[in-house]
Amino acid sequence: MVKKMLRNNIRTKTAISFISIALLSIVVFSITVNILIINNFGIYLKQSSDNEFNNIASSIAEVYKETGDWNETGNRIAHNLMMSGYGIKVRDLKGNTVIKISSMFTMMGIENSGKTTTKTLPIMVNGRKAAYVDITYSGTMPMNKLDYKFLYDMNKYIAIITIVTIIIVLIISIYISKYLTKPILNIAHVASKLENGNYDVRVKEIPREEELLTLTAAINHLGASLKNQGMLRAQMTQNIAHELRTPLSTLKSHLEAIIDGVWEPSKERMVSLYEEVVRLSNLINDIELLNKIEIDNLKINKVRFNLSDLIKSLLINYESIFINKNQHLEKNIEDGISIFADKDKISEVVINLLANANKYTGEGGNIKVKLYKEGKYAVLSVSDDGIGIPKEDLPFIYERFYRSEKSRNREYGGSGLGLSITKAIIKAHNGMINAESILNEGTKFTVKLPLYQQTS
Repeated sequence: MVKKMLRNNIRTKTAISFISIALLSIVVFSITVNILIINNFGIYLKQSSDNEFNNIASSIAEVYKETGDWNETGNRIAHNLMMSGYGIKVRDLKGNTVIKISSMFTMMGIENSGKTTTKTLPIMVNGRKAAYVDITYSGTMPMNKLDYKFLYDMNKYIAIITIVTIIIVLIISIYISKYLTKPILNIAHVASKLENGNYDVRVKEIPREEELLTLTAAINHLGASLKNQGMLRAQMTQNIAHELRTPLSTLKSHLEAIIDGVWEPSKERMVSLYEEVVRLSNLINDIELLNKIEIDNLKINKVRFNLSDLIKSLLINYESIFINKNQHLEKNIEDGISIFADKDKISEVVINLLANANKYTGEGGNIKVKLYKEGKYAVLSVSDDGIGIPKEDLPFIYERFYRSEKSRNREYGGSGLGLSITKAIIKAHNGMINAESILNEGTKFTVKLPLYQQTS
């Protein structure tokens, strides 16, 4: 349905638009050419008429030169002039009329004064003026057979060229409309498949036009994102079930054993049950916190504070977790770096990164913490030489409950929400976080937060 609508609305309209513009151009061109031909042909006829008038004056001069008598001259030229529609009146240099020949139209009484052309020319004999002649032609300018043939041929050629051009324009317009709309129809087809849940389909014919190329890339990226989101939703459901099942199973089994009298409700067992309840409570709190951050309902109390001092303090407080695993901690903290942020939330970010580095780095491993300025940002990097993250898992490590350690071994602990919360907090502060990792070689997290800008 979408494809049909697009075809009707885009391909057809595109073709009609091209054809309409082309036809309009052809019509304007044909009319313009026709007008130019007529105008120029009128100029040609006027020039021909002037030449004819000059020829008449020259003929009178030649005949007069032979005869030396105006009456004899008039008798010789009278017949040809009358039949051709010309009338003349020859005046000598004193102004006396020596020859007067009326045109055939005048003699027949059908002279049209509205279309009468008159021109006065000198009669030159031996380079000297012998008289003046008034030449009159009644009617439109005379046209010979070649003139008529020229006009006929020109109009015929214009008509043929117009018809051929229209056919070519129709073919080209249909081709161009198909060429331009085909990528859009392909994109619409893929979008329809994505709408129906087929996230594996992609636009395979990549257009060369920049705008269509961008649109194609966006649709293909959308398909890949929807596919990944579908996988992540399925995994998240499974992970939530796992995270809830473990403490609930422990509570259920312990309580059943106490109810059945197998176990005594000792303080140690009650403490164990309480710890499982705390785990469930913490998990729910983490989910609630993440939801608040993502829907912008998290209250962020921004203050100016010294990030360098905060990180140094946290490293001292959490130094014991590194000592317990005999890990070497290398610190390189630049002094005097201040930011405008929520101190508690930023503390949580730092703690999450330190805890992950400690958790996924083995006994005797190395951990580096570095803080420095870069442009308008404070940059914190936490790197280790631990187990690393597989390359295929890197794009998903910030998703809820996602853990690249698929066995979810309790040795590594956690619910899979730590990095999701970390990224959400950093995003809420207009910052950035990036992860680089090589499996079995280590991981490096880099966080950028805007520096405090002193306003005057």
